[in-house]
Amino acid sequence: MDNELRLLNIVGRADMCELLSHAFSFPDEELVSALVDGSFGDDCASCLADAGCEDVDASIAGIRMATEAESSLYERMRREYSLIFLNPAKVFVYPYEGPFLHVEHQRGGTPSLFRSSITLDVEAQMREAGVVAKDGRTEPCDSIFREFEFMSFLYGSLASAIQQEDIEAETLWGDRVTRFLEQHALRWMPSFMKRTTEHSHGGVYGAIAQPAAIFLTSLTEESNR
Repeated sequence: MDNELRLLNIVGRADMCELLSHAFSFPDEELVSALVDGSFGDDCASCLADAGCEDVDASIAGIRMATEAESSLYERMRREYSLIFLNPAKVFVYPYEGPFLHVEHQRGGTPSLFRSSITLDVEAQMREAGVVAKDGRTEPCDSIFREFEFMSFLYGSLASAIQQEDIEAETLWGDRVTRFLEQHALRWMPSFMKRTTEHSHGGVYGAIAQPAAIFLTSLTEESNR
């Protein structure tokens, strides 16, 4: 792969991670508006193409919400998000790496939200990269949206190093990307998207999980080479 194409792929990944960080945060009016006017789908398609992903059009087909009023979609997304990820009676899909893997591996007891070894390592890798997790005292840093946000930062830093032709920095950020993917993101995010689709029952978050799954598949395939 030539350097120009590689840079395009990495910038596409950084932008896709930023999109997914917003998409899997608690829904806000900006996200709803982008879904209704089609800009979210367009941005997804552009980022996936830049990142070198395949089946782009099929993956975004479900996130075209132009026929629904913003107010209606906003309420529907808030209900769906709360039901799947925040339900106090039963969390169907934990939006945090540590608790998600606790359930996925069928471990007994109640999963820890803040002080698990996974959360501590995510925090350590963020700190090493010069990142302080937002809302660190109230929101675990291994949430799906914080991890995507961190991945966007890592890929963006790698892209900057390539643009500046700084080989040492490129190696440093490339190693950080690889380590975080292998030790965290790819250990749970693909399964998270699968579980989200299952529990969404044709809802909005199942639709958003489709392009996310395509993106993560491409990262997994590259990691396995």
